[in-house]
Formats: sequence, structure tokens, C-alpha cells
Amino acid sequence: MPSRKSSRSSLTQSTGRNHRPPDKLDVWILGSGIASLTAAVHLIQEANVPAEKIHILEKLAVAGGGTISEGDPVNGYNYRAGGMPPFNGSAMEELLSVVPSRTRKGKNALDDIIEFGSHALNWTSHTRLLTRRSHGLGCIDPHKINLGLRDRIELFMMVSKTEKALGRTRIKDHFSESFFKSNYWLTLATTFGFQPWHSAAELRRYIACFMHDVHDINFPRVLDCGRYNRHEAIVAPIAHFLTSQGVDFQFNTIVSDIVIDPRNENRVSAICAHRDGERDHKIVLGPNDIVIVSVGSVMSGTTTGSNTKPPSLGLMEIDNDLDENWLLWLELSTKNPKFGNAYNFCTRMRESRLESFTVTLKDPEFFNRFCKLTDNQPGTAAFVTLKDSSWIISLNIPQQPLFPDQPGDVQVLWGYALCPEAEGDHVKKPMLSCSGEEIMTEILHHLQFPVETILKNSITIPCVVPRMTATMLPRACGDRPQVIPEGMANLALIGQFVDIPDEVVVSMDYGVRGAQMAVRRLMGLDIEGKKSKRSSAISLLM
Repeated sequence: MPSRKSSRSSLTQSTGRNHRPPDKLDVWILGSGIASLTAAVHLIQEANVPAEKIHILEKLAVAGGGTISEGDPVNGYNYRAGGMPPFNGSAMEELLSVVPSRTRKGKNALDDIIEFGSHALNWTSHTRLLTRRSHGLGCIDPHKINLGLRDRIELFMMVSKTEKALGRTRIKDHFSESFFKSNYWLTLATTFGFQPWHSAAELRRYIACFMHDVHDINFPRVLDCGRYNRHEAIVAPIAHFLTSQGVDFQFNTIVSDIVIDPRNENRVSAICAHRDGERDHKIVLGPNDIVIVSVGSVMSGTTTGSNTKPPSLGLMEIDNDLDENWLLWLELSTKNPKFGNAYNFCTRMRESRLESFTVTLKDPEFFNRFCKLTDNQPGTAAFVTLKDSSWIISLNIPQQPLFPDQPGDVQVLWGYALCPEAEGDHVKKPMLSCSGEEIMTEILHHLQFPVETILKNSITIPCVVPRMTATMLPRACGDRPQVIPEGMANLALIGQFVDIPDEVVVSMDYGVRGAQMAVRRLMGLDIEGKKSKRSSAISLLM
């Protein structure tokens, strides 16, 4: 486990190779998501770059704004930081160990999460899948993966191939129909968002990573169990630390272009940016300056509905809903293929679309019935999937409260549908066309809970995320860019769409690890991040 001291006393010396003097450069970070914030932390804590020399350009008005949830207990919450389980590991552990606690002197953010998580994990998850039976709903034994001999052989054959050999092939190209009817596939698909048309190369990484604990991936890890939601536990303390250190956040700022030096194609010479309503101005880079760019965004194009209205699908046109993370990457990738292939990931929304929802409950009846049905206490399971739902609904019942302002008599759950374009079993239309109330009605019918009494005390906010699983789309080698594109002297790319060999992308750890790699390589630091998929803290406490 890395040291928990949030000081610079034991920082590793630079290698001399690619070393930049930390006090004679400016760092320009484009975006303020978790990967960008991670880069800023390690620039300060490891590379000794003065905080005022770090400039974060962000379109939104607050750091980490993309994960800030909306709503309130009266009108209903919208849990924007939902989605897939985080599976935080060694990279996140390294990051949090150098971020001071917001509330406790002498402690850090890692201490806060571990101490809270070790007390929070007092129960075991008993139910992962629910199915209809003659006497009502029944739980499926999670250890019964019902893979036949042919399925196992096909699985072995696919995993035995290299990613290069798998190329752009899809999962369904390697398996028979029986594989997709197995509990093994349903568990993987609903935990990570896989579809049969997604990348076989990506599935190969997940099987290699979780092959030995596929039955345990539904159990929360200690680093996944911070107080309140993911933004409050991880993003907010990091943003607070950077602000207190004096990092130069430039909010309401849009970056329109990254200029490659015409005399040296391996160097960025300028950034073009503007504030709302203003004209572009050019930021000319000095000889030691570096640029770190967050590319792509799974939340781009998200539309939100209400308890009485479905999300709008009319805005889901490629030209209208791409944010600056995509636009910059598209611009770079058209200049040179070493920057990857952004078009491969942002233009196939029907293949990467999911619909999530947040339910705010003003009566404990739903939680009481659900816990009795599943024998799962709140916070003990990543998902419970309704196997027979045509939408393939997965529910997450988190430990309460999920939000700092959440009253004691209000409860919040969230979930998502793997197949929102399908017609509902009780509400006879696609989930994409349903209001929050209609989605909740469908869920209650599947659970066989009283509809009217629970419905009148609930508010459901639906949210269509057209690129939620874009990272899993079939790809060829080179479609994902390297963290440091070939030959680039002062540019790094970070986020969920860069390529980190053998790592699984549906995790916060992925973005954090990429940012750590970017800082260490650009600054010439002799630091090797731990390769393990699960942190030592988790292993000790589980």
C-alpha cells in the first residue's frame, strides 16, 4: 500500500529522461473530470509543479461538474454519477493517499473511505438475479452459471486469442446462442453493460481480470464505499484540495483547437480557447509547457426526462450533442491517425445507448419489501437484475443517505436498462418513450409490489445516455490512442478512450491510471504504478 502522507517529502526523483523543470513550465489541462483532477494532484504532489502553474480549462462552472447530481428530496434526485460500478483499485488508492481529508486534520481521503467502508460492509449480498417462478419471484443461485461444455470451449478459444487477432470482431462472432442464455453472460452483461455486438477484445480483458471472482463482482469493495455518493466521496475532496492549493481553474471556457507546431509535428504550439460570448484567443505554449487533454465522454448527449415526461430523443443527432471532449478529439484524429479514431466511438449511438433512472422514495415500503425479497441490505450489492424483464432492468439499492441533503425519511435508488428500445412487459411501449412514472410502474409489476401505494410516494427521473457503452464498441488496434501518442513531446491524452493495455475501462481506476501515466511520463518521473487489479487495502479488508 502506498504511503498515506499527503506531503512531498518522499517523492521519487526524476529520471533525467524527458525531465522538465517543474518551476519553469505551465501545464494546461483540458477538462475537469476525475482524470484531469488526478493529473493535477500528481503534478503537485509528485512532480512538485507549483499549483498556480497548473491551468484547468473547463466548459462548466464548477470542477468535476459532470458528476454532480441534480435535484432535491422534494422534486426527485438525478444521480449523474451512477452508471457502472467503479471497481476502484491500486491507482485510485495511490491518488487518494495524497489528497488530504476535507474534514479531519492529519488524515487523507483514502483514510476517510477505508474507515467508512470497513464499518459499512457488515452484510453479504445474497441475490444477484431474480426470475419468475410458479409461486412468485425467486432468487437464482449466483454460483449456477449454467455454461455448457460448448460454451466453455468457445470461451477458452476466445480468451486464447490476442487482441490484435480479435480485432474488430464482436462478441457474438465467437459464441453460440446458448452462451447468451447463461447466467454467466447475464451477470457480465448487466454488471458492465456488455451487448452481443460489443468488442470481443474488450470482453477478453474482463474475463482475464475477473475470471477467478466472477461470483464476487457483485460485492462492494472497500474503496467503492465512500460516504454518500461517488462525487462526494472522491471527486469533491480532490477538487477542494486543488482549489485550496491555488490551481488556476478557468471555468466557462471552451477550447476550440489544439494547434500542432507546423515546424515540428510532434509538439503542440498553442491552444485556442474562449469564454462564453467572447472570441477565441490563442494561448502560446512555452518550450517546457505541456498539454493534457481528456478525450471523449460517455455522458455526452445525455437527455433527462421527468416523472411525467420521457427524455427527449430529438436532440440525439451527432452534430448537435457532442461536447468539447469529442470535438477536440475528432479534430486531433483527423490531423493524424496516431491520435486514434474518434469516429469509431461517437457515431454509433444505437449500439452504445443505455437508459438509467433515479427513484426518490418518500415511504419505506419499497425498501422494506425489496430487502425482504432479496435478503440484501442496502449497499451490499452492486445490482439485482430482473432476468425476465424485456428491458433487462438492473437495480442498485445503495446505503442511505446517498446525498448530503437527503432527509432521513427519504430513500433513493437507481438502476438502468440494458435494452431500453424493447417494448415493456406491462407498459406496452419502449422504455425510451416512457416517463419516470411508467418506468416505475413496470418495475413494480415485475417485483409484484403494490403499484398504487408505492407509486404515489415516488418520483422517478429517467435519463438516456447515448454513449454510455461507447468504450466497448468493436475497435481495431490504433482506434484507441496511446496516453502519449507516438513521438509527441508535450501532449498526453487521458480519459476512458485511451488505451492502457490489459486494463478494463469500466472503472474510475482506468481514468486515474491513465492520468498518472501521463504525468509521470511527461515529467520524466521514475515511478511505476502498481499493476494489480485490486488494491492491497481491499484485499486486506475483504
